[in-house]
Amino acid sequence: MIKQNPKVKEDIEKAPGYAVFSTTNVNVVLIVVARGEGVLYDKRRKEPVFMQALKTGEGLGAGYQDQYQIVVFKTTAAIDQFLLTSIDGQKGGIDVDANFSAGSGGTIRSFNPAITFYTVGLSGYDLQANYGGTLYLVDQQLNDAATLKSLTSKVPAAK
Repeated sequence: MIKQNPKVKEDIEKAPGYAVFSTTNVNVVLIVVARGEGVLYDKRRKEPVFMQALKTGEGLGAGYQDQYQIVVFKTTAAIDQFLLTSIDGQKGGIDVDANFSAGSGGTIRSFNPAITFYTVGLSGYDLQANYGGTLYLVDQQLNDAATLKSLTSKVPAAK
């Protein structure tokens, strides 16, 4: 990714945090679904936060693709958005985005201006133009008790 776009390295170094997800996208005519795992690095915390990503959306498309998503947070508030308390009490956040791709790479545009997405296609082929929402959940099994306690104490509860 950095060889393709050297600016990414600078963006990550300046950012208060970033996340990397490995996802699988499936596009069938008007429906898109994706699932993946990742890790969020917040420079305010010692430990990384392991997460899961679940996406659903709609729009024209066809294909199947494994890819990496690099999420760069421009503010600590954007990181905290990823870690909001969801309805079932787990930590998680939601992002609404538009996705455009043809071939093995693509562009994801978050509707949150404090978040930048970069994608790198690993395998498969995808042709799509869609929008949708992604639910990011903290993985309760992979994070240790200290990390989960840190998230609970530093992130405001959803109202």
